[in-house]
Amino acid sequence: MGNASQGANRAVSGAASAGRSPAVRVLARTGYVFIGLLHILIGAIALQLTRGQGGEADQSGALGSLASKPGGGILLWAGAVACAALALWMLSEAAFGARTETDSKKKLKKAAGAAGKAVIFAFLAFTFGVFAAGGSKNSSQSASDFTAKLMGAPAGVVLLVVLGLAIIAGGILYAYRGVSRKFMEDLQDPGNARTAVEWLGIIGYAAKGVVLAVVGVLVIVAAVTADPSKSSGLDGGLKTLGAQPYGGFLLAAIAAGLICYGVYSMARARYGKF
Repeated sequence: MGNASQGANRAVSGAASAGRSPAVRVLARTGYVFIGLLHILIGAIALQLTRGQGGEADQSGALGSLASKPGGGILLWAGAVACAALALWMLSEAAFGARTETDSKKKLKKAAGAAGKAVIFAFLAFTFGVFAAGGSKNSSQSASDFTAKLMGAPAGVVLLVVLGLAIIAGGILYAYRGVSRKFMEDLQDPGNARTAVEWLGIIGYAAKGVVLAVVGVLVIVAAVTADPSKSSGLDGGLKTLGAQPYGGFLLAAIAAGLICYGVYSMARARYGKF
């Protein structure tokens, strides 16, 4: 048992060390380009929804749209590699980057944040890879299926409510980072582009925060009403916004905000601290 644990620790340490290489650094920057492209496509699909058109306004819809374009498969594989490199870089940040902090609480917070991002980017790399290999999935259905399974587990309803509250908290955090301009701490000085990058980030983070909060509310509603279909992920969250009074204007504003977040992510590829 001890040998297995030591072997796992050595594997993680080796991966983290590899994540500091110049090649991974360049690929990790490219990862933000693909994250930006993903948000721009989701925003574009959401804009189509305001005209009664479009498909799934989420990762699956965006990646499916990209896969259908000439050369889309190559782009998807490139996105998988770049996001995997970004996950590896964040793993190295969790292992080594936090060491620069002298305060133990800040060190733990920085390491935990980087580790969480590594998981997210690794899952994103996997999703890119699934579509690149010709697969696909319905994110809304997947979210509903996951909710149904969790609902059937012991204390499943409580877990769903906690999950919904966590997603809402994440949305509030995104909005706060946007309004407070905290995201600028992730960047080197953009120089003459500072004002543009700042406004893109403010609008983008706020829009993503609103959408995440709505997704969290839908998870809680699904738990309380015992109706898993109400938990329909990002696509369901955007369509719920569109169904409200003046929803067309609200959805268009959020869609534009997601596009801004996408452009900001591309700017982060250039100006981000690595």
